[in-house]
Amino acid sequence: MTGVIELETVNETPETDTWIMRVPDHVCDREGFVRGTLVSMTIKDGGIQSRFIKPPSEKFQETSKILFEKNRKLYERLKQIGD
Repeated sequence: MTGVIELETVNETPETDTWIMRVPDHVCDREGFVRGTLVSMTIKDGGIQSRFIKPPSEKFQETSKILFEKNRKLYERLKQIGD
C-alpha cells in the first residue's frame, strides 16, 4: 500500500527534525523484521536518514519490569523533580 500519512501537529517545537513510527506488523512479517520494530526518520543535509529500531528482547523487558518494581519509589521521586 502506498499512501500519505499525516503526522499530528503538536504544540511543541522539536529540537531535531526526527519522527519515530511503528512499522506495521504485515510489513515486519514481509521484510523479516521483529514485530514491534520502529523506524526513525531524520531530515538532514537535504535528505532523509533512516534507522530501524528493534524492540528490546523479552529477557530485557522482564528485567526492566523487575527493576522498576524494585525501585518504584525512586523513579516516582525522580519524575517529581524532573529527572
